[in-house]
Amino acid sequence: MPRESVTRPAAGGVSPWRRASGVVAFALLGALTGCEKETPPPPPAAPPAQAPAAKPTPKPTTVTVLVTGSPNGQLLSTTPAEGEQPATGAAELLGWWAAKEKHCAGQLKDGQAPCQDASTLALAIGDAWNGPAISSFFYGETTSTVMGRMGFAASALGNHELDYGREQFQKNLRAGGFPFLAANLKVKDAALAKDWDLPGFKVFERQGLKIGVVGLTSPKTVSTAMAGRAEGLEVIPDEQALTEAVGEAQKSGADTVVVLADECASDLQAVVGKHPEWKVSLVAGGRCAQPVNTKEGNTTYVSLGRGFDKYLRAAYTFDGSKPEGEQVTGVEVTEVSVTGGEGAPAADADTAKAIADFKAKLDQALGEEIGFTKKAFAKDSKQLTSWVTTALREQTGADAVVLNRKGFREGLPAGKVTKGSVYSVLPFENSVMMVEVKGADLAQQLANPEAVFSGFTPSGKGKFKDAKGKPLDPKKEYKIATVEYLYFGGDGFEFEKLDPEPGETGMSWQTPVIDWTKDKATTEAKPLDKLIK
Repeated sequence: MPRESVTRPAAGGVSPWRRASGVVAFALLGALTGCEKETPPPPPAAPPAQAPAAKPTPKPTTVTVLVTGSPNGQLLSTTPAEGEQPATGAAELLGWWAAKEKHCAGQLKDGQAPCQDASTLALAIGDAWNGPAISSFFYGETTSTVMGRMGFAASALGNHELDYGREQFQKNLRAGGFPFLAANLKVKDAALAKDWDLPGFKVFERQGLKIGVVGLTSPKTVSTAMAGRAEGLEVIPDEQALTEAVGEAQKSGADTVVVLADECASDLQAVVGKHPEWKVSLVAGGRCAQPVNTKEGNTTYVSLGRGFDKYLRAAYTFDGSKPEGEQVTGVEVTEVSVTGGEGAPAADADTAKAIADFKAKLDQALGEEIGFTKKAFAKDSKQLTSWVTTALREQTGADAVVLNRKGFREGLPAGKVTKGSVYSVLPFENSVMMVEVKGADLAQQLANPEAVFSGFTPSGKGKFKDAKGKPLDPKKEYKIATVEYLYFGGDGFEFEKLDPEPGETGMSWQTPVIDWTKDKATTEAKPLDKLIK
């Protein structure tokens, strides 16, 4: 709409008569008023007071917390066995984060991302490096390095973090540049614990929002650790640990708290639910028998799996003008699946190159072909466990081999079988131990639901028979091959009690599997899958 205008008359538009009469009138008025006392003019009116300008309402800001499950050394994307889904690797996840979440990659310094105005915080629930050979052969240092490149800020301490010993754990910490958190892991005996010092929480600031991150480890970190790796340490109750750690995080200015746990998230629901004053917005964990994704009050509880093919996205909306501790106005939590192929974001080039360099070193060390299989052995298949236990039994001359299901972390892909294939299936550092056990005691060990064995087969409840069909003799002593982890009580096995003086071979458990597979000289014409049923 055009602005209105005011037209002023030009000076020449007034008649001479009107100008003259105006002068006469003005003179007469002056003569009349000149006889009276002059009245001073009124003071000028004060200008109206102006209200102070209103401060603009700050726009709500969003910070995104990205949480992965247990990385488990899954640096490479995987080709699945039949019926399984492909899994993306670390470079693919980072490319996705950069494109979809505006995530800033690069190792953090003092908790700060290398980019200015970073608005994401990357976290993990623990068990970082036990997995495929590209991680386990290098004792986890490759995974820690890559996670640092990906910009991880913190992780809970998983119960497998100490599998390669405390010295290697410290090396991995330095390589990654981010802390592992365990508020419930405390020093019980300083002399045995030596220099152990692990934080229970950290507070990170993004866009002005302060997020307290508290870690909880599994009781198994202490109860099933191999000899010497958790000496002097104890796991205290979760509520006691959280009361202390959350309180300290809030004293440090945390507006909200995220709990990362190497335990099922729903197991913490009763404890966290009693304490709304903790302002825990998210509990992310693993080790759940069934998937968990539930919300109670202002807290979301989610279980996560393994690898880099999925992550949890928690978008925090907050108002920085509100008092500290009251700034969060909303949290939206979603689970995201990372997909590859056409239309997907490109993998991060620098991370892909770093992983390729690690793979080249691995192939140089473990790339030797030792066999061939036409069909893949799925991770939980009988064929996979039979391959490993048969190889161990025949190479050691044992009457039976007893392992545990959780020791098998990957399946065996179809195609060439290399030394690296064995390390991918059996990533943990374990040495073979020989024990002598009476048949009655052996039957109890074979009945353990975690047991994977060869040399005997079930023949009824609590009964077993050998390869020749003879029943297990309860009074006879049998020579058993097992591994260090199980000997010292892992997964409830009792070999240490049954034979306090085992035969320590000093041989890594991958070695007999490699040697046996190589001796069988399997080829495409005579594949391993035909040999192992």
